[in-house]
Amino acid sequence: MSIVYTYLGPIRSAVMVFPLLALVLTVPYILFEYRRYGAIPLLRTILVYFFILYLINAYFQVILPLPSRSEVASSAAPAMQLDPGNFLRMIRRTADLDISGRRELLAFLKNPFVYQAILNAVLLFPLGVYLHYYFRRGFFLSALIILAVSLFFEFTQYSGLYGYYAHAYRTFDVDDLILNTAGGIAGWILSPLICFVLPARDAIDSAAYDRGERIPFFRRFLAFMVDFSLIYIVSWVISRIIPDNAFGLIFELIVSIALLTAYLTFMPLMTDGYTVGKWLFRLQLVSERRGRRVEPSLSQYLIRALFISVLLAHIPVYYVLCEQMKQITYNTAFNFWNGFQNLLYVVLFALVVDILARMMLDKKEFLHEKISGLHNESRIVRK
Repeated sequence: MSIVYTYLGPIRSAVMVFPLLALVLTVPYILFEYRRYGAIPLLRTILVYFFILYLINAYFQVILPLPSRSEVASSAAPAMQLDPGNFLRMIRRTADLDISGRRELLAFLKNPFVYQAILNAVLLFPLGVYLHYYFRRGFFLSALIILAVSLFFEFTQYSGLYGYYAHAYRTFDVDDLILNTAGGIAGWILSPLICFVLPARDAIDSAAYDRGERIPFFRRFLAFMVDFSLIYIVSWVISRIIPDNAFGLIFELIVSIALLTAYLTFMPLMTDGYTVGKWLFRLQLVSERRGRRVEPSLSQYLIRALFISVLLAHIPVYYVLCEQMKQITYNTAFNFWNGFQNLLYVVLFALVVDILARMMLDKKEFLHEKISGLHNESRIVRK
C-alpha cells in the first residue's frame, strides 16, 4: 500500500488541482489561439490540456507527499548522492537477477531500487514525446530542456521546497538526473512510433488557419465582450452617483447606449476598422462595393453601432427596466411596459433564430453587418 500511496497519491492530487489551473489558463489560452490561428481546434486543446495535467502530475511526483515542517526540522538532512550508477550497484546487491520466470520477474520489479529507477525514467518520457511531436524541437535542444527540467526537480527537493523546510526532505541523487534525462530522450526518439495515429502538427495548424479565415462566431462574440466590458466599467462608475431606482436605471441605460454607440462608431473610424476587442482577436471591419474594397464611412459605423448598442447589447437591461416600471405603474402605463416586455421576447427570439440560422448555414454576414455594409475580416498571418 505504501508504494501505491507514494505514486498514485500525487496523481490523484494532480487530477484534483487540474480543473482549477485549467480554469485560470483558459482565458490566456483562448486569446493566444485566436490571435495566432484565428480558431481553436479540438485536438490541439486536448493535447495542450493533457500536457498541463502531465506537468502538474510530474511536479507533484517530485514534491509529494509533504512531511510536516517540524518532522523535517527534527531530522538530519539527507546526504547528496553524487555517485553515477549507484542504483545499478544497489540493484545487484539487493535484487535477484534471475528473471527467467514470471514469478522471478515480478519479484525483481518489486525491488524498490528497480521500480524507482523505472519510474524516474518514465517521469520525463512524455515530455520528450511532446517536445518532438507537438513543440517540434530538435534532439539536442530537447535533451537540454529535459536535463533542465530534471535539474529543476532536483533543486526543488534539495532546497527544501524553496526554503519552506529547514533543509532537504528528499535526497539529491545524480542517478535521478541520468534516468530522468534518459527517459525524456527515449520519449523524443520513440515519439514518431507513439504519435503516428495523430495528424502532424503542421496539419493541425493548417486546419486552424482555415477555420480562422471563416471567423468562428465565438471569436466575434469574445471580441465584442471585450469592447462591451470596457464600456460597462465606465457605465458602472457613473451609476455609482445615480439614484438606485427605475428612473436612475433609465438614465444609466441612456448613458450606456450613448457610450457604446460612440465607442463603436469613432474607435474603428480612427483606427481603420479596429476596436480594442477586434485588435485583440485580429479582426478588422471592412467595406466592399461591387467586389472592391472601399473605405468605410462614418454612417456605416454609426448604423452598425446603433444596431448593436440599441437592439442587441442592452436587451437584458430593457427587461429589468420593464420589471421595475411595472411595479410602479398602473393601467395604461403598466400595459405599455408589459407590452414592451413581450415585444422584447419576440425580438430576442428573432435575433437568436437569425444568428443560429446563419451559423448553421455558414454565412459570413450577420444581420447588423448586412444592414451596415460592414463585415469582419481575419488578420491572421500564416506562419
